[in-house]
Amino acid sequence: MMLHVPSSSPPVFEHFPHKKPVKKELLDDSPAWVVDVALQALQRAGIEPIEWGPLLYLRMHVPVIVKDYFYLVPDDKLEAASDILSNLGLPFWPPSRLLMQTEGDFSTKGLYHRITRSTLPSSISSINLFPFSFSTLLPSEIETKPPHHVRPSSRIPTILVPRRSAVYASLIRMMTKYPQYCATRTVLASDLSELVSYDFLDLQCGYVDPDDDALWNELDIDGRIQRAVALARQWSFDGEWREGEEWIGEALAGILDGSVDISCLPSCT
Repeated sequence: MMLHVPSSSPPVFEHFPHKKPVKKELLDDSPAWVVDVALQALQRAGIEPIEWGPLLYLRMHVPVIVKDYFYLVPDDKLEAASDILSNLGLPFWPPSRLLMQTEGDFSTKGLYHRITRSTLPSSISSINLFPFSFSTLLPSEIETKPPHHVRPSSRIPTILVPRRSAVYASLIRMMTKYPQYCATRTVLASDLSELVSYDFLDLQCGYVDPDDDALWNELDIDGRIQRAVALARQWSFDGEWREGEEWIGEALAGILDGSVDISCLPSCT
């Protein structure tokens, strides 16, 4: 019987080609980090975006899920800002026809750039740039705060944000520019209603039925309304409203105490 003696030489294995490392692209990051990079690029180019829309409302305690990040930029720099995002690899992604019909000018006035790899409607997130004039805000109504998309941000320590009273004035002022029954005004009315509940009245549980006496008293709704109305009137006393727009303070106080319905605010028709 012959014994098999193993060879002392090392075994030879078939060589397989090494896989090339996959280059990570910006769209592979989380949407918030993509926004962080985009904002840094805009600021480095001398364009100061202003936080707006859902992210601003989240800052003001509205429990909104932020999928799309809205920012205002100077009107004359809107196209340049969009080009910067495209050069970063964030493709221009116009909204669907359905979105245009349901959100009106909030779809048609903005320049949308996709910030997710997925193109499925349910998974897409975007950064949306709007001309500053669309908001009806003024530079004097803007202040500097830490950003809210990533907290803290190592790339951009501060960002421009409308001051609290100016947000309400902007929404009410914008509503006057649209017919009572149109998609854009419907969005504005909904935003104003949520801000009144979650920010002004601090009702983190949402709507409270006036007929539910127990919950109404437990949450001190009457006291919340009184304090909110007092703040709105204080804003009027402090001259927060523009000349000729003092009615906005009265309208806001009326919305808070229930004497004014949001749907009855002035419209263009």
